[in-house]
Amino acid sequence: MSITEASRFQLRTAIGQILSEEAADTLMELLPPVGWADVATKTDLQHLRDELKAEIHSLRVATKTDLQHLRDEFKADIQALQLSFETTLEKRLHEQTKWFITTMIAMNAVTVAVAVALSKLI
Repeated sequence: MSITEASRFQLRTAIGQILSEEAADTLMELLPPVGWADVATKTDLQHLRDELKAEIHSLRVATKTDLQHLRDEFKADIQALQLSFETTLEKRLHEQTKWFITTMIAMNAVTVAVAVALSKLI
């Protein structure tokens, strides 16, 4: 049976006839606004608390694990990027050095050729 506002009002009226109006109001205030089956007990609350604590702990562990995976992935990405940068830098420096040496040899050859040509003219 569901308790309605009408049945609560009838109960209040009946109690008011037996007890004083103030006592009837006090008694009605002590009753839950819903059925007793809907009232949570201390045991219900303790079970809910335990479940909530377990869920929070599980989420904490999962979050720490996820963060560690992200750290590991980030570290691997940084290392890969560093290796790529070092490889590219080494390649570019090698190309630049090769070009510089080739240019210096060519300039020295031109200088020698000009010096030989001028010495024949003099």
